[in-house]
Amino acid sequence: MVRVGVQPGEVTDVPKLVRQLDAAFKAIRPALVPPVDLSDLPKRLAEAEPTALVEVVTLREEAYRQIKPRIYDLPGTKFPTDTLDLAPTREFARALLGSVDAAQADDLKAHPDKYVAGDLVGHGGLQGRYDDRLRGVPGLTVVIERPKPGERGMTTGPEVFRSEPKTGQPLKTTLDVATQNAADAALRGEKRRSALVALRISDGAVLAAANGPGPAGENLAFTAQVPPGSTFKTVSALALLDRGAVTPQATVACPKTFVVDGRPFKNSDNFELGAVPFSTDFAKSCNTAFTSLAPKLGPDGLATTGRTLGLEAKWDLGADVFTGKVSTGGSATEQAAAAIGQGTTVVSPLAMAGATAAVARGHWEQPKLVLDPAAQQPAPAGPALKAESVAALKTMLRAVVTAGTAKALADVPGEPVYGKTGTAEYDNNPAHTHAWFVGWQGDVAFAVFVEQGGSSTDSAVPISERFLRGIAAR
Repeated sequence: MVRVGVQPGEVTDVPKLVRQLDAAFKAIRPALVPPVDLSDLPKRLAEAEPTALVEVVTLREEAYRQIKPRIYDLPGTKFPTDTLDLAPTREFARALLGSVDAAQADDLKAHPDKYVAGDLVGHGGLQGRYDDRLRGVPGLTVVIERPKPGERGMTTGPEVFRSEPKTGQPLKTTLDVATQNAADAALRGEKRRSALVALRISDGAVLAAANGPGPAGENLAFTAQVPPGSTFKTVSALALLDRGAVTPQATVACPKTFVVDGRPFKNSDNFELGAVPFSTDFAKSCNTAFTSLAPKLGPDGLATTGRTLGLEAKWDLGADVFTGKVSTGGSATEQAAAAIGQGTTVVSPLAMAGATAAVARGHWEQPKLVLDPAAQQPAPAGPALKAESVAALKTMLRAVVTAGTAKALADVPGEPVYGKTGTAEYDNNPAHTHAWFVGWQGDVAFAVFVEQGGSSTDSAVPISERFLRGIAAR
Protein backbone atom coordinates (compact mmCIF):
# COMPACT_ATOMS: atom_id res chain seq x y z
CA MET A 1 0.00 0.00 0.00
CA VAL A 2 1.07 3.61 -0.62
CA ARG A 3 -0.14 6.31 1.75
CA VAL A 4 -0.56 9.58 -0.10
CA GLY A 5 0.12 12.46 2.30
CA VAL A 6 0.93 16.16 2.27
CA GLN A 7 3.45 18.10 4.38
CA PRO A 8 1.86 21.56 4.85
CA GLY A 9 5.11 23.52 5.10
CA GLU A 10 6.14 22.53 1.57
CA VAL A 11 2.88 23.39 -0.20
CA THR A 12 3.08 26.56 -2.30
CA ASP A 13 -0.50 26.70 -3.66
CA VAL A 14 -3.12 24.72 -1.71
CA PRO A 15 -6.11 25.20 -4.10
CA LYS A 16 -3.97 24.16 -7.07
CA LEU A 17 -2.68 21.08 -5.20
CA VAL A 18 -6.22 20.04 -4.31
CA ARG A 19 -7.32 20.36 -7.95
CA GLN A 20 -4.36 18.31 -9.19
CA LEU A 21 -4.85 15.56 -6.62
CA ASP A 22 -8.59 15.42 -7.31
CA ALA A 23 -8.06 15.05 -11.06
CA ALA A 24 -5.47 12.32 -10.52
CA PHE A 25 -7.64 10.31 -8.11
CA LYS A 26 -10.57 10.49 -10.54
CA ALA A 27 -8.37 9.05 -13.30
CA ILE A 28 -7.76 5.77 -11.43
CA ARG A 29 -9.40 2.74 -13.04
CA PRO A 30 -11.37 0.95 -11.81
CA ALA A 31 -12.70 4.08 -10.15
CA LEU A 32 -12.25 4.47 -6.40
CA VAL A 33 -15.52 3.84 -4.59
CA PRO A 34 -16.33 5.88 -2.61
CA PRO A 35 -14.37 8.66 -4.33
CA VAL A 36 -11.67 10.53 -2.40
CA ASP A 37 -13.21 13.57 -0.67
CA LEU A 38 -10.72 16.46 -0.59
CA SER A 39 -13.16 19.13 0.56
CA ASP A 40 -11.62 19.39 4.02
CA LEU A 41 -7.97 19.09 2.94
CA PRO A 42 -7.29 22.88 2.96
CA LYS A 43 -8.61 23.15 6.52
CA ARG A 44 -6.60 20.14 7.68
CA LEU A 45 -3.43 21.56 6.14
CA ALA A 46 -4.02 24.96 7.76
CA GLU A 47 -4.46 23.40 11.20
CA ALA A 48 -1.52 20.98 11.01
CA GLU A 49 2.08 21.63 12.00
CA PRO A 50 4.27 22.61 9.00
CA THR A 51 6.30 19.39 9.28
CA ALA A 52 3.36 17.08 9.96
CA LEU A 53 2.16 14.53 7.43
CA VAL A 54 -1.51 15.06 6.62
CA GLU A 55 -2.73 11.75 5.19
CA VAL A 56 -5.03 12.00 2.18
CA VAL A 57 -5.70 8.43 1.08
CA THR A 58 -4.17 4.95 1.14
CA LEU A 59 -3.91 3.32 -2.29
CA ARG A 60 -3.11 -0.14 -3.48
CA GLU A 61 0.19 -0.11 -5.28
CA GLU A 62 -1.38 -0.83 -8.67
CA ALA A 63 -3.68 2.20 -8.30
CA TYR A 64 -0.78 4.41 -7.18
CA ARG A 65 1.32 3.41 -10.19
CA GLN A 66 -1.42 4.68 -12.53
CA ILE A 67 -1.13 8.23 -11.22
CA LYS A 68 2.41 8.39 -9.85
CA PRO A 69 3.68 10.56 -12.75
CA ARG A 70 0.90 13.07 -12.05
CA ILE A 71 1.37 13.45 -8.28
CA TYR A 72 4.90 12.41 -7.31
CA ASP A 73 6.52 15.80 -7.91
CA LEU A 74 3.67 17.96 -6.60
CA PRO A 75 4.94 20.33 -3.85
CA GLY A 76 4.43 18.88 -0.39
CA THR A 77 3.38 15.37 -1.41
CA LYS A 78 4.87 12.39 0.44
CA PHE A 79 4.41 8.68 -0.21
CA PRO A 80 5.28 6.34 2.68
CA THR A 81 4.55 2.67 2.01
CA ASP A 82 2.86 0.15 4.26
CA THR A 83 1.66 -3.45 4.22
CA LEU A 84 -1.94 -4.41 5.02
CA ASP A 85 -4.00 -7.61 4.87
CA LEU A 86 -6.31 -7.13 1.90
CA ALA A 87 -8.51 -9.07 -0.49
CA PRO A 88 -6.88 -10.01 -3.82
CA THR A 89 -8.50 -6.97 -5.50
CA ARG A 90 -10.48 -3.90 -4.36
CA GLU A 91 -13.61 -5.36 -5.94
CA PHE A 92 -13.28 -8.87 -4.50
CA ALA A 93 -16.83 -9.73 -3.33
CA ARG A 94 -16.91 -6.19 -1.94
CA ALA A 95 -20.68 -5.77 -1.59
CA LEU A 96 -20.97 -9.14 0.16
CA LEU A 97 -17.91 -8.82 2.39
CA GLY A 98 -18.26 -5.12 3.23
CA SER A 99 -15.29 -3.03 4.29
CA VAL A 100 -13.23 -2.11 7.37
CA ASP A 101 -12.70 1.61 7.92
CA ALA A 102 -11.91 4.07 10.68
CA ALA A 103 -14.90 4.73 12.93
CA GLN A 104 -17.10 7.38 11.35
CA ALA A 105 -19.05 10.13 13.09
CA ASP A 106 -22.24 8.10 12.75
CA ASP A 107 -20.58 5.10 14.43
CA LEU A 108 -19.34 7.17 17.35
CA LYS A 109 -22.72 8.85 17.79
CA ALA A 110 -24.73 5.61 17.62
CA HIS A 111 -22.37 3.58 19.84
CA PRO A 112 -20.44 5.92 22.18
CA ASP A 113 -19.90 3.06 24.60
CA LYS A 114 -18.52 0.78 21.90
CA TYR A 115 -16.28 2.82 19.59
CA VAL A 116 -13.73 5.59 20.08
CA ALA A 117 -12.01 7.71 17.46
CA GLY A 118 -9.37 5.68 15.66
CA ASP A 119 -11.14 2.33 16.04
CA LEU A 120 -11.54 0.16 12.96
CA VAL A 121 -15.16 -0.72 12.27
CA GLY A 122 -16.84 -3.10 9.83
CA HIS A 123 -19.24 -1.40 7.46
CA GLY A 124 -21.76 -3.28 5.35
CA GLY A 125 -21.85 -6.93 4.32
CA LEU A 126 -20.30 -9.60 6.50
CA GLN A 127 -17.82 -7.13 8.01
CA GLY A 128 -20.70 -5.12 9.43
CA ARG A 129 -22.91 -8.03 10.40
CA TYR A 130 -20.15 -9.82 12.31
CA ASP A 131 -18.27 -6.74 13.53
CA ASP A 132 -18.45 -7.73 17.21
CA ARG A 133 -16.97 -11.14 16.46
CA LEU A 134 -14.28 -9.91 14.09
CA ARG A 135 -12.97 -6.90 16.03
CA GLY A 136 -12.54 -8.58 19.40
CA VAL A 137 -12.64 -6.87 22.81
CA PRO A 138 -10.18 -4.20 24.02
CA GLY A 139 -8.40 -4.59 27.32
CA LEU A 140 -9.44 -2.63 30.41
CA THR A 141 -7.59 -1.71 33.59
CA VAL A 142 -9.16 0.08 36.58
CA VAL A 143 -6.96 1.74 39.23
CA ILE A 144 -7.82 3.99 42.17
CA GLU A 145 -6.34 7.48 42.20
CA ARG A 146 -6.42 9.78 45.24
CA PRO A 147 -5.41 13.42 45.69
CA LYS A 148 -1.99 13.88 47.25
CA PRO A 149 -2.44 15.30 50.79
CA GLY A 150 -1.51 18.98 50.78
CA GLU A 151 -0.15 18.79 47.24
CA ARG A 152 -1.38 19.18 43.71
CA GLY A 153 -1.80 16.07 41.63
CA MET A 154 -2.96 12.54 42.19
CA THR A 155 -1.50 9.45 43.76
CA THR A 156 -1.97 6.24 41.80
CA GLY A 157 -3.40 3.55 44.00
CA PRO A 158 -3.87 -0.17 43.59
CA GLU A 159 -5.20 -1.86 40.50
CA VAL A 160 -8.67 -3.17 41.30
CA PHE A 161 -9.68 -4.70 37.97
CA ARG A 162 -8.03 -5.94 34.82
CA SER A 163 -9.51 -7.47 31.69
CA GLU A 164 -7.07 -8.68 29.06
CA PRO A 165 -7.76 -7.80 25.42
CA LYS A 166 -9.27 -10.56 23.33
CA THR A 167 -8.48 -10.97 19.69
CA GLY A 168 -11.32 -11.19 17.22
CA GLN A 169 -12.47 -14.44 15.68
CA PRO A 170 -12.40 -14.96 11.93
CA LEU A 171 -15.28 -16.02 9.72
CA LYS A 172 -14.97 -19.00 7.45
CA THR A 173 -16.88 -18.69 4.18
CA THR A 174 -17.35 -20.87 1.12
CA LEU A 175 -16.08 -18.25 -1.36
CA ASP A 176 -13.53 -19.57 -3.82
CA VAL A 177 -10.81 -17.08 -4.77
CA ALA A 178 -10.43 -18.18 -8.40
CA THR A 179 -14.19 -18.31 -9.04
CA GLN A 180 -14.75 -14.94 -7.36
CA ASN A 181 -11.97 -13.38 -9.41
CA ALA A 182 -13.56 -14.75 -12.59
CA ALA A 183 -16.95 -13.36 -11.57
CA ASP A 184 -15.51 -9.93 -10.76
CA ALA A 185 -13.61 -9.89 -14.06
CA ALA A 186 -16.77 -10.84 -15.97
CA LEU A 187 -18.61 -7.79 -14.59
CA ARG A 188 -15.65 -5.43 -14.86
CA GLY A 189 -16.50 -2.58 -17.19
CA GLU A 190 -20.27 -3.15 -16.94
CA LYS A 191 -21.76 0.31 -16.35
CA ARG A 192 -25.23 -0.90 -15.39
CA ARG A 193 -26.13 -2.34 -12.02
CA SER A 194 -25.48 -6.04 -12.31
CA ALA A 195 -24.78 -9.22 -10.39
CA LEU A 196 -23.25 -12.66 -10.87
CA VAL A 197 -23.55 -15.41 -8.27
CA ALA A 198 -22.12 -18.93 -8.55
CA LEU A 199 -22.75 -22.12 -6.53
CA ARG A 200 -21.09 -25.50 -6.36
CA ILE A 201 -23.85 -27.92 -7.33
CA SER A 202 -22.55 -30.87 -5.33
CA ASP A 203 -22.85 -29.15 -1.94
CA GLY A 204 -24.51 -25.76 -2.51
CA ALA A 205 -21.45 -23.73 -1.52
CA VAL A 206 -21.56 -20.11 -2.71
CA LEU A 207 -18.36 -19.77 -4.73
CA ALA A 208 -18.74 -16.18 -5.92
CA ALA A 209 -20.95 -13.15 -5.44
CA ALA A 210 -20.02 -10.25 -7.70
CA ASN A 211 -21.86 -6.97 -8.10
CA GLY A 212 -21.36 -4.01 -10.38
CA PRO A 213 -20.63 -1.39 -11.36
CA GLY A 214 -17.54 -0.82 -9.29
CA PRO A 215 -16.45 -2.60 -6.14
CA ALA A 216 -18.93 -1.10 -3.66
CA GLY A 217 -22.70 -0.86 -3.58
CA GLU A 218 -25.66 -3.10 -2.95
CA ASN A 219 -25.36 -6.89 -2.90
CA LEU A 220 -27.86 -7.39 -5.72
CA ALA A 221 -26.68 -10.98 -6.10
CA PHE A 222 -28.44 -11.82 -2.84
CA THR A 223 -31.05 -9.15 -2.22
CA ALA A 224 -32.45 -7.93 -5.55
CA GLN A 225 -36.22 -8.35 -5.88
CA VAL A 226 -36.82 -8.35 -9.62
CA PRO A 227 -38.87 -10.28 -12.19
CA PRO A 228 -36.98 -13.28 -13.57
CA GLY A 229 -38.37 -13.05 -17.09
CA SER A 230 -37.89 -16.05 -19.31
CA THR A 231 -35.39 -17.72 -16.99
CA PHE A 232 -38.52 -18.67 -15.05
CA LYS A 233 -39.62 -20.80 -17.99
CA THR A 234 -37.31 -23.36 -16.38
CA VAL A 235 -39.74 -23.52 -13.45
CA SER A 236 -42.79 -23.37 -15.73
CA ALA A 237 -41.46 -26.16 -17.94
CA LEU A 238 -40.69 -28.36 -14.93
CA ALA A 239 -44.22 -27.79 -13.61
CA LEU A 240 -45.74 -28.69 -16.98
CA LEU A 241 -43.57 -31.79 -17.35
CA ASP A 242 -44.37 -32.94 -13.80
CA ARG A 243 -48.10 -32.70 -14.53
CA GLY A 244 -47.84 -34.53 -17.83
CA ALA A 245 -49.30 -31.46 -19.52
CA VAL A 246 -46.64 -31.49 -22.22
CA THR A 247 -43.59 -33.40 -23.46
CA PRO A 248 -40.53 -32.02 -25.23
CA GLN A 249 -41.75 -33.57 -28.49
CA ALA A 250 -45.34 -32.34 -28.23
CA THR A 251 -46.34 -29.71 -30.77
CA VAL A 252 -47.09 -26.37 -29.14
CA ALA A 253 -47.79 -23.51 -31.51
CA CYS A 254 -45.72 -20.35 -31.25
CA PRO A 255 -47.74 -17.55 -32.88
CA LYS A 256 -46.63 -13.94 -33.03
CA THR A 257 -49.34 -12.96 -30.50
CA PHE A 258 -51.48 -14.81 -27.96
CA VAL A 259 -54.38 -13.01 -26.28
CA VAL A 260 -55.54 -13.77 -22.73
CA ASP A 261 -58.69 -11.97 -21.51
CA GLY A 262 -58.05 -9.18 -23.94
CA ARG A 263 -54.37 -8.75 -23.13
CA PRO A 264 -51.98 -9.59 -25.97
CA PHE A 265 -48.72 -11.40 -25.19
CA LYS A 266 -45.93 -11.13 -27.76
CA ASN A 267 -42.53 -12.62 -28.42
CA SER A 268 -39.28 -10.67 -28.46
CA ASP A 269 -39.06 -8.75 -31.74
CA ASN A 270 -42.50 -10.22 -32.60
CA PHE A 271 -41.05 -13.47 -33.93
CA GLU A 272 -43.20 -16.54 -34.58
CA LEU A 273 -42.23 -20.18 -35.04
CA GLY A 274 -45.52 -21.75 -36.05
CA ALA A 275 -46.33 -25.32 -34.98
CA VAL A 276 -43.11 -26.64 -33.46
CA PRO A 277 -42.04 -29.07 -30.70
CA PHE A 278 -42.22 -27.71 -27.17
CA SER A 279 -38.43 -28.16 -26.89
CA THR A 280 -38.03 -25.64 -29.73
CA ASP A 281 -40.41 -23.22 -28.00
CA PHE A 282 -38.19 -23.46 -24.93
CA ALA A 283 -34.89 -23.13 -26.78
CA LYS A 284 -36.09 -20.11 -28.73
CA SER A 285 -37.89 -18.68 -25.64
CA CYS A 286 -41.36 -18.41 -27.15
CA ASN A 287 -43.60 -16.41 -24.81
CA THR A 288 -46.83 -17.18 -26.62
CA ALA A 289 -46.33 -20.94 -26.33
CA PHE A 290 -45.94 -20.67 -22.57
CA THR A 291 -48.85 -18.28 -22.08
CA SER A 292 -51.07 -20.70 -24.01
CA LEU A 293 -50.04 -23.51 -21.63
CA ALA A 294 -50.52 -21.46 -18.45
CA PRO A 295 -54.08 -22.76 -17.74
CA LYS A 296 -52.64 -26.28 -17.42
CA LEU A 297 -50.67 -25.12 -14.37
CA GLY A 298 -53.68 -23.91 -12.43
CA PRO A 299 -53.63 -20.94 -10.05
CA ASP A 300 -50.85 -22.28 -7.78
CA GLY A 301 -48.92 -24.72 -9.96
CA LEU A 302 -45.95 -22.40 -10.44
CA ALA A 303 -45.69 -21.59 -6.73
CA THR A 304 -45.86 -25.28 -5.81
CA THR A 305 -43.06 -26.21 -8.20
CA GLY A 306 -41.05 -23.13 -7.27
CA ARG A 307 -41.08 -24.16 -3.63
CA THR A 308 -39.62 -27.56 -4.51
CA LEU A 309 -36.72 -25.53 -5.96
CA GLY A 310 -36.21 -23.49 -2.77
CA LEU A 311 -38.09 -20.35 -3.78
CA GLU A 312 -39.91 -18.56 -0.94
CA ALA A 313 -38.16 -20.73 1.69
CA LYS A 314 -36.60 -19.28 4.82
CA TRP A 315 -32.85 -19.63 4.36
CA ASP A 316 -30.13 -19.26 6.98
CA LEU A 317 -26.77 -18.74 5.33
CA GLY A 318 -25.26 -15.96 7.44
CA ALA A 319 -26.21 -13.04 5.18
CA ASP A 320 -29.39 -11.32 4.08
CA VAL A 321 -31.03 -12.98 1.07
CA PHE A 322 -34.31 -12.65 -0.80
CA THR A 323 -35.56 -16.12 -1.74
CA GLY A 324 -38.33 -15.04 -4.07
CA LYS A 325 -42.07 -14.58 -4.24
CA VAL A 326 -43.98 -16.61 -6.83
CA SER A 327 -47.32 -15.56 -8.26
CA THR A 328 -50.28 -17.60 -7.06
CA GLY A 329 -54.08 -17.38 -7.23
CA GLY A 330 -54.12 -14.64 -9.84
CA SER A 331 -56.38 -14.00 -12.80
CA ALA A 332 -55.94 -15.78 -16.11
CA THR A 333 -53.87 -12.82 -17.32
CA GLU A 334 -51.66 -12.93 -14.23
CA GLN A 335 -51.18 -16.68 -14.60
CA ALA A 336 -50.14 -16.21 -18.22
CA ALA A 337 -47.68 -13.47 -17.24
CA ALA A 338 -46.29 -15.59 -14.40
CA ALA A 339 -45.61 -18.49 -16.78
CA ILE A 340 -43.04 -16.30 -18.54
CA GLY A 341 -41.56 -14.82 -15.36
CA GLN A 342 -43.56 -11.62 -15.35
CA GLY A 343 -46.55 -10.46 -13.30
CA THR A 344 -46.02 -10.41 -9.56
CA THR A 345 -43.22 -13.01 -9.45
CA VAL A 346 -39.92 -11.59 -8.17
CA VAL A 347 -36.62 -13.30 -7.32
CA SER A 348 -32.97 -12.65 -6.55
CA PRO A 349 -30.04 -13.97 -8.61
CA LEU A 350 -29.05 -16.27 -5.72
CA ALA A 351 -32.58 -17.69 -5.54
CA MET A 352 -32.51 -18.46 -9.27
CA ALA A 353 -28.99 -19.92 -9.06
CA GLY A 354 -30.23 -22.17 -6.25
CA ALA A 355 -33.21 -23.28 -8.31
CA THR A 356 -30.96 -23.95 -11.30
CA ALA A 357 -28.57 -25.98 -9.15
CA ALA A 358 -31.56 -27.99 -7.90
CA VAL A 359 -32.43 -29.02 -11.46
CA ALA A 360 -28.81 -29.98 -12.14
CA ARG A 361 -28.58 -31.90 -8.85
CA GLY A 362 -32.03 -33.51 -8.87
CA HIS A 363 -33.16 -31.91 -5.59
CA TRP A 364 -32.86 -28.57 -3.84
CA GLU A 365 -30.40 -27.80 -1.06
CA GLN A 366 -30.05 -24.46 0.67
CA PRO A 367 -26.94 -22.61 -0.52
CA LYS A 368 -24.14 -22.31 2.05
CA LEU A 369 -22.01 -19.23 2.67
CA VAL A 370 -20.77 -18.80 6.26
CA LEU A 371 -19.38 -22.05 7.65
CA ASP A 372 -18.00 -20.70 10.95
CA PRO A 373 -20.05 -19.69 12.82
CA ALA A 374 -22.31 -22.38 11.39
CA ALA A 375 -25.88 -21.63 10.37
CA GLN A 376 -28.28 -22.35 13.21
CA GLN A 377 -31.42 -23.09 11.19
CA PRO A 378 -30.65 -23.95 7.56
CA ALA A 379 -33.66 -24.81 5.46
CA PRO A 380 -34.21 -28.56 5.03
CA ALA A 381 -33.36 -30.13 1.68
CA GLY A 382 -36.17 -30.40 -0.85
CA PRO A 383 -37.72 -33.59 -2.17
CA ALA A 384 -36.22 -35.53 -5.04
CA LEU A 385 -37.43 -34.10 -8.34
CA LYS A 386 -39.10 -36.43 -10.84
CA ALA A 387 -36.25 -38.05 -12.72
CA GLU A 388 -38.06 -38.13 -16.06
CA SER A 389 -39.03 -34.46 -15.81
CA VAL A 390 -35.49 -33.42 -14.90
CA ALA A 391 -34.01 -35.47 -17.75
CA ALA A 392 -36.36 -33.82 -20.26
CA LEU A 393 -35.69 -30.35 -18.85
CA LYS A 394 -31.93 -30.84 -19.00
CA THR A 395 -32.20 -31.76 -22.66
CA MET A 396 -34.12 -28.56 -23.34
CA LEU A 397 -31.69 -26.45 -21.29
CA ARG A 398 -28.84 -27.84 -23.34
CA ALA A 399 -30.71 -27.00 -26.55
CA VAL A 400 -30.86 -23.34 -25.48
CA VAL A 401 -27.07 -23.32 -25.84
CA THR A 402 -26.69 -25.52 -28.90
CA ALA A 403 -29.60 -24.21 -30.97
CA GLY A 404 -31.36 -21.45 -29.07
CA THR A 405 -30.91 -18.02 -27.56
CA ALA A 406 -27.53 -18.72 -25.91
CA LYS A 407 -25.58 -20.13 -28.85
CA ALA A 408 -22.69 -17.82 -27.98
CA LEU A 409 -21.88 -20.25 -25.15
CA ALA A 410 -21.72 -23.33 -27.35
CA ASP A 411 -17.95 -23.13 -27.85
CA VAL A 412 -16.99 -22.35 -24.25
CA PRO A 413 -14.17 -24.76 -23.29
CA GLY A 414 -14.88 -27.55 -20.83
CA GLU A 415 -18.00 -29.56 -20.10
CA PRO A 416 -21.35 -28.85 -21.80
CA VAL A 417 -23.14 -25.66 -20.76
CA TYR A 418 -26.86 -25.75 -19.87
CA GLY A 419 -28.98 -22.68 -19.32
CA LYS A 420 -31.81 -20.30 -20.03
CA THR A 421 -31.82 -16.69 -21.13
CA GLY A 422 -34.31 -14.18 -19.82
CA THR A 423 -35.53 -10.71 -20.67
CA ALA A 424 -37.82 -9.27 -18.01
CA GLU A 425 -40.06 -6.23 -18.34
CA TYR A 426 -40.05 -4.22 -15.11
CA ASP A 427 -42.71 -1.58 -15.88
CA ASN A 428 -45.44 -0.92 -18.42
CA ASN A 429 -43.00 -0.06 -21.20
CA PRO A 430 -42.01 -3.22 -23.14
CA ALA A 431 -38.77 -1.51 -24.11
CA HIS A 432 -37.68 -1.38 -20.46
CA THR A 433 -36.19 -4.76 -19.63
CA HIS A 434 -33.72 -6.46 -17.32
CA ALA A 435 -31.44 -9.13 -18.77
CA TRP A 436 -30.75 -12.58 -17.28
CA PHE A 437 -28.96 -15.84 -17.81
CA VAL A 438 -29.06 -18.85 -15.50
CA GLY A 439 -27.26 -22.11 -16.10
CA TRP A 440 -24.47 -24.46 -15.16
CA GLN A 441 -21.31 -26.09 -16.41
CA GLY A 442 -19.83 -29.08 -14.65
CA ASP A 443 -20.25 -28.56 -10.90
CA VAL A 444 -20.84 -24.79 -11.08
CA ALA A 445 -24.34 -23.28 -11.34
CA PHE A 446 -24.67 -19.54 -11.75
CA ALA A 447 -27.02 -16.64 -12.44
CA VAL A 448 -26.27 -13.35 -14.20
CA PHE A 449 -28.51 -10.30 -13.85
CA VAL A 450 -28.15 -6.91 -15.57
CA GLU A 451 -30.51 -4.15 -14.52
CA GLN A 452 -32.00 -2.41 -17.57
CA GLY A 453 -29.77 -4.69 -19.62
CA GLY A 454 -32.10 -4.96 -22.61
CA SER A 455 -31.68 -8.16 -24.59
CA SER A 456 -30.03 -10.97 -22.65
CA THR A 457 -28.06 -12.01 -25.73
CA ASP A 458 -26.44 -8.56 -25.78
CA SER A 459 -25.58 -8.30 -22.08
CA ALA A 460 -26.17 -11.28 -19.76
CA VAL A 461 -24.93 -13.93 -22.20
CA PRO A 462 -21.60 -12.17 -22.95
CA ILE A 463 -21.02 -11.75 -19.19
CA SER A 464 -21.73 -15.46 -18.75
CA GLU A 465 -19.24 -16.29 -21.48
CA ARG A 466 -16.53 -14.17 -19.87
CA PHE A 467 -17.20 -15.87 -16.53
CA LEU A 468 -17.09 -19.40 -17.92
CA ARG A 469 -13.94 -18.73 -19.92
CA GLY A 470 -12.43 -17.15 -16.80
CA ILE A 471 -12.98 -20.23 -14.64
CA ALA A 472 -11.80 -22.48 -17.47
CA ALA A 473 -8.51 -20.57 -17.57
CA ARG A 474 -7.77 -20.84 -13.85
